[in-house]
Amino acid sequence: MKKISAITVAVFLFTTSCKESTRVNLVSGKVYQDCNVPLPNTEIALKSNVGGSFNDPIILGSGVTAADGTLRFTYELDETDIGTGSILLVKSSGFETLVDNVDLNKDVSLELYRNDVTQLIVELSGTRIYAASDTLFYELVSNSVIYQQIEPSNGVIDTIQVPNSSPNRNDVSEVMYYGVGYESFNRAKASASNPDSSYNKVNLLLSGCGSASTANLLID
Repeated sequence: MKKISAITVAVFLFTTSCKESTRVNLVSGKVYQDCNVPLPNTEIALKSNVGGSFNDPIILGSGVTAADGTLRFTYELDETDIGTGSILLVKSSGFETLVDNVDLNKDVSLELYRNDVTQLIVELSGTRIYAASDTLFYELVSNSVIYQQIEPSNGVIDTIQVPNSSPNRNDVSEVMYYGVGYESFNRAKASASNPDSSYNKVNLLLSGCGSASTANLLID
């Protein structure tokens, strides 16, 4: 009978013990087209980002949403792998990012909105008295829509639906600028991109579907 040396056995046991074990991770949740309508029959994928254990981005796993928008798929990684990933909506022409910086090698449950919208309540305050010829203009830095109110008065003047510039994230920074008449409005527009100016602008935090924020426009 052929003898097996103690050294051979030790090397085998050492090699076996050093093998990395893997972890199966679950991605689950629900995907919506907007704040209320589920998104069915759509492929959703998880892509690794560069960094941590990943030198190149790769698709780790994917699944197709059910008729009610629910999502469930698994992916496998070595237990020692670390990093972040992005949840992507797969289209015929490429990908659409739904959310970035998802921790990898962890089970996650997410509610994802393709069109993530915050309800923004616009209030006007201050000491100015407005004439019938006065028009208040206001706009968001990330939104090309100019809103206006003719002969406004203090209090709630508008409620608008604002698409989040970074979908599926809480406390996304936004700036609204405003002015009565074009001269004041254009000055405020220049102020919006100048961190040293506070003229007629308000800093906001938007958190997307199911949330509301208030913009207080102060004019004295």
